[in-house]
Amino acid sequence: MKIKFLLFLALITCLPTFAQKVTQNANYQFFIDLTKVQNDKLEVSLTTPKISKDEVVYNFPKIVPGTYANYDFGRYISALKAFDEKGKELSVTKVDVNSYKIKGAKKLNKITYLVDDTWDSPEISGEYVFEPAGTDIEENTLFAINTHGFFGYFDDLKRSTFELTFSKPTGFYGASSLTATKSDDKKDVFSVSNYNDLVDAPIMYCKPDTTILKVGGADILISVYSPNKKATSAEIAENVKTLLEAQKEYLGGTLPIKKYAFVIVLSDNLKNGSYGALEHSYSSFYYLPESSSDELSQTVKDVCSHEFFHIVTPLSIHSKEIGDFDFNKPKMSKHLWMYEGMTEYAAGHMQAKYGLIELPMYMNMLRSKIGNMYDRYKDDVPFTVMSADVLEKYKDQYQNVYEKGALIGLCLDIKLRQLSGGKYGTQNLMRDLSKYYGKDKSFNDDELFDKIAEVTKFPEIRQFFAKYVEGKEPLPLEESLNSVGINFQKTNKKLEKTLGFSVYNLGINPETKGIFIIDEDGIDAFGAKIGFKAGDELVSLNGKALGLETFRATRSDFINNSKEGDNVDFVVLRKDGDKKVETKLSAKIFIPEVVEKNLLSPMENPTEAQVALRRAWLVPEGQ
Repeated sequence: MKIKFLLFLALITCLPTFAQKVTQNANYQFFIDLTKVQNDKLEVSLTTPKISKDEVVYNFPKIVPGTYANYDFGRYISALKAFDEKGKELSVTKVDVNSYKIKGAKKLNKITYLVDDTWDSPEISGEYVFEPAGTDIEENTLFAINTHGFFGYFDDLKRSTFELTFSKPTGFYGASSLTATKSDDKKDVFSVSNYNDLVDAPIMYCKPDTTILKVGGADILISVYSPNKKATSAEIAENVKTLLEAQKEYLGGTLPIKKYAFVIVLSDNLKNGSYGALEHSYSSFYYLPESSSDELSQTVKDVCSHEFFHIVTPLSIHSKEIGDFDFNKPKMSKHLWMYEGMTEYAAGHMQAKYGLIELPMYMNMLRSKIGNMYDRYKDDVPFTVMSADVLEKYKDQYQNVYEKGALIGLCLDIKLRQLSGGKYGTQNLMRDLSKYYGKDKSFNDDELFDKIAEVTKFPEIRQFFAKYVEGKEPLPLEESLNSVGINFQKTNKKLEKTLGFSVYNLGINPETKGIFIIDEDGIDAFGAKIGFKAGDELVSLNGKALGLETFRATRSDFINNSKEGDNVDFVVLRKDGDKKVETKLSAKIFIPEVVEKNLLSPMENPTEAQVALRRAWLVPEGQ
């Protein structure tokens, strides 16, 4: 789910202001004036907690929960200075990219520094920061405040209270899961009890477009920034309302929260073509392509469904690695199969179970995940091993949490229902684990599988994890799907009208936003006859545009209305030296033989047992 930018560094010397009033019971008191942007940067001023040591280290996060990448947010910090109560500057030494050592710390009263944003700063070496985890500073327009990109902490003082005061432009609103302790037309004040809770609460400042839904006893805030007003919060709220109601039922009829915020940025400038979201306990931050609410409909449902389910895990079920997260020397948990995999499984299963999508569409979702698991990732590395070493050795395997991770959830759910006669599945399991652990109780990584066997009262389920999650055995997909009356066919050849390439072999050019053919493997016999090459960027088909907004309609018209023997004319942009030139490709249509993989289809004559198990799996209780 996931461009790099340049840092234009201007050296700005700012004498700190010491006249600000602070709340005496807050240990950290941060001040940001959003009306004073300096060369695309903001100054952060911190009135510090009392330090009892001669030296102290102030840190910015190397990594934050939910990202599984070393982002080094200290890269975006400059001009950090420390002062005593009289305004005298103290000695500051930069220890590494994320840490600053301050001498004479017993006298420390204030720290100031500049923050550059990650979305459009000049290119800085290091890991690309996925936009939903990053920051944006657009004067008088938009401020994406992922708090970990602006605020740091002192060693051993992460559990102190943090207070944030924002001076804001006229008419701006700060959308967040946080509730302001003070707010007026010019300022907002937020307070949290520790650094983990601070990082868990992004804030978006812009001219407000918000809608509040009431679902399952919770207030659900939907806040949208759409630069060209193509979609509104009311439209998106209407789109996800049924989804949230279904999620409430999936979770047992109530929600384990009082407030939740969907913070959504719709971008008209997807520089690398990537988009997605980052989960938090009580909110989720979205970076999506700007389109109408109708065009965004299923994307919003799929992404929101996944992120919202994170209110179960890691909010209510998490290991000590998550519960006491180390932002600079992180240790990863072995259980990404649950944090991301089970969440992704629930996001799709819920839509199928509560009638938001039909079975054929759900089977296509599963088919896509099966294909990605087989074709893109290693299947000889135990999922627990990959998970524990995902920051380094297996970082290129991380996306498999959304593919194999979800399929682990599928097989686990069906196995539990087999063992229980259809009465107990992963919905029940996650509720039971939430009751046993909860927000403030972490589990030991090595105990979880045994605890699941204990909670479910099925000792056999321990062997499931030993084989398929801790072990290297391939998932029992065919067996699992057959047990609910679904055929699983690994390959099938058939004649199929195409555009000459597989839609699964297309990418988006981050500069032009054009669609291009990724590699030769996705070009079929018809495409070879036309003359497609890897890297060709699609311009038009028979005079009709093939851009992001028109591709689906143009493709559908071609598939439905053209016939074998008709002339077809494509225009593509093709690389010629350092340039790309328009190239016309023509041929007569013929229907090629294509190889379909991982086909799923309902059995024509399932047994009574298969029908009963499928019903237990896909039909809500009482229906």
